Amino acid sequence: MNRVTNSTTEGFLSPPSVSRELIKYLQQVFRNQIPDITISDRELGAKIGEQRVISHLDAILQNQEEDLLTNVLQQAKD
Repeated sequence: MNRVTNSTTEGFLSPPSVSRELIKYLQQVFRNQIPDITISDRELGAKIGEQRVISHLDAILQNQEEDLLTNVLQQAKD
């Protein structure tokens, strides 16, 4: 799993709240598929960038869900 850590976000703002719906929407709009062989290097780089952004936001969402679960379990103990 790609855990977003302080080393990857050092000096940046706190990650925003990300929803499952946002990730699904981005995955629909920016499909992760093998591009046409006639695609330019520039277009290929853009498509790779799209997928990296989606992956990063998905990692933030995973962190949020793990933190929420941890908080719920901690409250159940208390």
